[in-house]
Amino acid sequence: MDYSLQGYAEKACIFWGGYIEQPKLIKHRENAVFDVTLRGNVRVALRLHRPGYKKQEEIESELWWTKALAEQGFPVPVPVQNVDGNYLSEISPEFIATVIKWVNGKPIGTADANQFKISKQIDFELGKVIGNLHNITEDLSFPDWFSRPSWGIEGLLGEYPNWGKFWEGEHLRSQEKEIFTIARDRAYSLLKQYEKEGAKTLLIHADVIGENVFQNDSGISLIDFDDCGYGFPIYDLATATIQSLEDINYQRRCNLILEGYDKVRSLKQIDTDLFPIFAMLRVLATSAWIVPRVSTNDPKIQIYKDRAITQAVEFLEK
Repeated sequence: MDYSLQGYAEKACIFWGGYIEQPKLIKHRENAVFDVTLRGNVRVALRLHRPGYKKQEEIESELWWTKALAEQGFPVPVPVQNVDGNYLSEISPEFIATVIKWVNGKPIGTADANQFKISKQIDFELGKVIGNLHNITEDLSFPDWFSRPSWGIEGLLGEYPNWGKFWEGEHLRSQEKEIFTIARDRAYSLLKQYEKEGAKTLLIHADVIGENVFQNDSGISLIDFDDCGYGFPIYDLATATIQSLEDINYQRRCNLILEGYDKVRSLKQIDTDLFPIFAMLRVLATSAWIVPRVSTNDPKIQIYKDRAITQAVEFLEK
C-alpha cells in the first residue's frame, strides 16, 4: 500500500467529520478509492482523485449528474457533502477528495474477463438500466458551468482522443500502425455518416464494464462515473459487452442488452448495425489507455494490442 495515500485519505476524512475505522484502500487506478465508515456509522467510498486527470469543474459536474440521477430514483452512488456543505475538499495541491455513499452488492465482472457473471436476466436488465439512464439524462436541465469530455467522434478518433492515439506509439510496428490508421479513417467516415443521419450525442457513463455494474437485492446499480462524457448512446451498450468479447456467449449478451435497452428506449436499425464498430472502438481506445499506466515491458500492453489488432482486422475484412 502507498502510505502517503493512506495519510491523505485519513486527512480527507476530517473534512467529513472523521472516521470510526481507518480508511481501507480498495482500488487504485485513475483514482484511489477507500472504504470508510464515517462517524455516525455511515459507510462511504472516499475518492482521492488522480492529480491532473480531471479538472475540478469536471469532478463537480460528475457529482451534479449523479446527484440529479439519484433524485430521479436512478440507482447510483449519491454524493455526500462535507461538514462545510461542499462536495469537494482540497486535501493538498495535488489531491481533491470526494465522498459517495456506499453501494451494496457485488460487481457482475472484474478486470479479468474470465471472471464474468453471464446471465440472461442480468444482461436484459442491464440494457434496461442503461436505457433508463439515457432517458432520465435527456430530460435534465444542466447548469451552464457543466463540463465533461467528449466520447463522440473526436473523443474516440480525432487528433486528440481522450485516451491517446491508438494508431501511434513506440510499442507498435509499422504494419500495425497502418492497420490502425486505416481502421480509424474508415470508422471516422462511418460515424460521420451516422451523425448526418440524425444520431445525437448525450451525456453517457462511458465505462459500463463489469466491475462498475453492481448486483444487489434491489437489482442493478451503476458506479464509477469518473469517465462520463458526451458520446453516442450506443457506445455505453457496446462498452458493457467488451469484457466478454471472446466468450462463446458474446453475441447472446449483445442481443439481450440491446433488447433490454430497446424495451425502454427505442433503437434504430443503424444503431444496432454500428454496435460492433463501437465495441471495436472501445478496444482500440483501451489499447492506448493501458500504455502510460504500466511499465514498458508489462505484458498487458501486448495483450491489449493483440486484441485491438484482431478487432481492427476483422472490421477491415468485412
